[in-house]
Amino acid sequence: MKKVKQIELLKSKEKLSRQKTVTQLIELKSEVEKCQRIERELEEIAKQKAVEKEKLTAYLFQSNRQLVHKVMEQREILQNRQEFLEKEQAAVTNEINKSRFKSQILEEKRKKEKEKVLEEIISKQEDMF
Repeated sequence: MKKVKQIELLKSKEKLSRQKTVTQLIELKSEVEKCQRIERELEEIAKQKAVEKEKLTAYLFQSNRQLVHKVMEQREILQNRQEFLEKEQAAVTNEINKSRFKSQILEEKRKKEKEKVLEEIISKQEDMF
């Protein structure tokens, strides 16, 4: 019976670990959504600045070009961040799958141990009679 309890403890430990990784995955997904939203807003700003057809002084034209350049740099940074977060999501998803598989194995071991203990109890009872 001792081994069964150990397996159950390992199983509950694995379940807690899986819950943590699921929480981490949810946080990563929300971070990706934020990055996508910000990227769309930056793209919109860049398009607005590129379409402006007003007469601009040389200084305003130059400052608008610098602004568009900075916006494009920030967009590139956000795209890199999204790529990184997507790789992290894949890694966390892989970790969750491993955890599920490990839980299944522990459940099978627990069942086998329980059967083994029951067989021992039955054999002891038969020996007594």
